[in-house]
Amino acid sequence: MAKLLHIEASPRGEQSFSSRTASAFLDEYRQIHPGDDIVQLRLFDYPLPEFDAEAAAQKMQHIAALIRGEKGVEPTGKWAAVVNEIDRLKSADKVLISTPMWNFSLPYRLKHYLDIIIQPGLSYYVNQRREYVGLIRDRPLQLVVASGSAYADGFPHAESGIKTDFLQAYLLHVARWIGFSDIRIIRIQPTADATPDAILKMTEEKLVEARTAARIF
Repeated sequence: MAKLLHIEASPRGEQSFSSRTASAFLDEYRQIHPGDDIVQLRLFDYPLPEFDAEAAAQKMQHIAALIRGEKGVEPTGKWAAVVNEIDRLKSADKVLISTPMWNFSLPYRLKHYLDIIIQPGLSYYVNQRREYVGLIRDRPLQLVVASGSAYADGFPHAESGIKTDFLQAYLLHVARWIGFSDIRIIRIQPTADATPDAILKMTEEKLVEARTAARIF
């Protein structure tokens, strides 16, 4: 039995294009893998640990311990909550992240989550050549990303204009940083900058794409 972790970064439920597409993905996945454990982490409903002064101080103590060649600090207080979130992610055999674009980038709750789980010695480490090496490997990551306008693939440049996509570029970079190499993307766009008929057609096509992707996840 495998464990699939779904990280949902929209507060809009079935009104959300990304959430609705992820739901179609999961419905199909359940049909194919009825014995698998699906854990849903709805970031706007879940009390993520605050990364406050206590947690920041513990992180710096943790880094100092790693530099000394130790394993790090004991997971107590706020740091224990951080470690628990990383352990939850590590325990997943497969990961699904569904998110809208907010202001050309991530919803703040998804950024909060990533700032928690990206920690040295826990989700990545630095080798003797000063290279980052991810520790969350050997599992697929499915991204479901929705945006109101259409954006071209690739990292945004100065000549890209006002509408620039930092969301997909950031998610791909961070995912590779912490170890994911099998990264799959369903891109839902445009969800607003088109006629109602075009949006409806696009939505139906993306639901089919999601179900197809679930069959090989």
